[in-house]
Amino acid sequence: MLYWLFTEGRLWSAALIVPSGLLTILLTLILASRTKQSHSRLRVLTYLAFSLALAAGFILLLSHSAIQRGRNTLPPILDWLVGCPATVDGSRILSFGGLLVLVLLAGNLLLTQQMRPASVLQEWLNLLKRPYKKRGKVGSSHFCTPGEFRRFRNQDIDGIILEGAFWGERNRRLDSGIEQLYLSSEDATRGILALGSPGSGKSQAVILPIIAQKMQAGMSLIVADPQGELKSHILKLAGLTGHAIAIHDPTRTDTPRFNLADGIQTVSDARAIADVLVSRLPGDNQFWSDAASSLLAACLLRFKTLGKIYAALADANQLVEKINSQQDDARLLANNFVASAKSDGKVAANILSTLATALTGWASSSVRENTAVSDFAASILLREPTVIILTCPGRMRQVYAPYLGAVLRRLMLDLDTFAELHGGALPTSIFIVMDEFPTLGRLDGIVSDINLVRKRRISIVIAAQTRAQLQHIYGTQGTDVLLSGLATQIVFGGCDTHTASYYSQASGQASIGNKRDDFVRPRPLLTLDEVQSPPRGNCLIFIRYTEPNYAAQLVLCAQLRRFYENPDYQASPMPSVQPRLLPRRGKIELFDHIPLSLGATEHEQDSVG
Repeated sequence: MLYWLFTEGRLWSAALIVPSGLLTILLTLILASRTKQSHSRLRVLTYLAFSLALAAGFILLLSHSAIQRGRNTLPPILDWLVGCPATVDGSRILSFGGLLVLVLLAGNLLLTQQMRPASVLQEWLNLLKRPYKKRGKVGSSHFCTPGEFRRFRNQDIDGIILEGAFWGERNRRLDSGIEQLYLSSEDATRGILALGSPGSGKSQAVILPIIAQKMQAGMSLIVADPQGELKSHILKLAGLTGHAIAIHDPTRTDTPRFNLADGIQTVSDARAIADVLVSRLPGDNQFWSDAASSLLAACLLRFKTLGKIYAALADANQLVEKINSQQDDARLLANNFVASAKSDGKVAANILSTLATALTGWASSSVRENTAVSDFAASILLREPTVIILTCPGRMRQVYAPYLGAVLRRLMLDLDTFAELHGGALPTSIFIVMDEFPTLGRLDGIVSDINLVRKRRISIVIAAQTRAQLQHIYGTQGTDVLLSGLATQIVFGGCDTHTASYYSQASGQASIGNKRDDFVRPRPLLTLDEVQSPPRGNCLIFIRYTEPNYAAQLVLCAQLRRFYENPDYQASPMPSVQPRLLPRRGKIELFDHIPLSLGATEHEQDSVG
């Protein structure tokens, strides 16, 4: 048998060594990359292929050395095992056969070791999976490489597409053939920020394309549009996609109404809404804004509407009686106000004055009427594809933009509550788009929860003009928390010096120098001038992401395609189709045919009936 193996077997070995070797490499790589999964059959096949390749190589290399002339003096049993003629040295063949067995055992043991975690093969495979990253002596920041950009060529139906031209390291074009950058659903849920001066293209290049993509995908959105610039585009898109549109403008009498105070039952919800409506005053005056916020939170628990709250501010004594009518959370929230009203009343008067200033808009009878009842709720976003637009006239933005922010916060709280009651995540992705974000007031809840909403399948897209705007509203620490929570940040050229300085520092240090000697010095990857005037295109994209075996912050130069430049969005095949607008009294017509078990709260069911 061994004699045949070292003679006739050489022909078989020559034919099998290449395919068995390739099969061994392929199966080994598959097994090594799936260490946490059980593949017993695949493992056995790998050992067989490896043993066959190893035996074939051994035979081809040493068969001539194994066959030598001599006397065969082996016992009968061993002679039968070797199977050689009497003129061939059987002991030599037997020795080489034993050596073959040892080689197979050693080879399979080595293969077993290499398929275990933390082996050399495992580490080598992990390096192959990761994009190559150069390490500089004094800094390793760099623009995106083609290997790193490969991740953004994979389309995700729940993700976001940025269209245009993209450049990376050494001004190399990265999007050849597609002119698109695909952000995954994970990237989308980790938040997107667009920063740029007026007219830079935030709305046309980022906000509107994202809204159009999500509406075409049949997703629901909440759009805060304080300037009213997005509404006409959304209405046109809704005529094509069939979305229901709820436009809430507190100053108009022909749009759906929303009662911000309706259904607020907990201190946390009341305080979250109050903190948005009452702007925090700087310095020593912060006491008055905080006290006014606490009083408003108490009133939200006690009164049915904001209009009634504003009317109650006219008489401090009656307000105290109303608050003291029940010994509950509202009574405790207003302790400072009640105690002052019962003494000299000066502190109470200042608190009332601060709160009345924040609610000045409710002096209008039409606004009080438009915020007295609710014609829609957050649950409609989960029942059918819907876009809720929160807007107001530009001349009234300073008065009512914080109210729109409070409505947005209320809708987010309702969605968060629904997700908690149904397994921790919403049944469908919801996109929240906030244009001119700083004008919406102090949304501390969004800033603090920016890294948590992704687990609810809520994606946040924010547009602002400068970092200084955010810092004025949220302070330095709050702004840092917000920016650190938004994983994708698009900074348009022509920004102010404060914003450019921040992103120049955030881009990190790069190592530059002559490769012929050891003289290497650090340099900011992006100087202040390069942030204000990008090397290529008109904006810079900063993307942070984490994968199981790789994490990075990437920097790209980009020329994003604007909404009006995309023919897919402008060529309307159904120009006569009108969007389905939710009327003021449209809850019954819209909700009658929808099962109430899809997430409506008991309060919402009562209001529908």
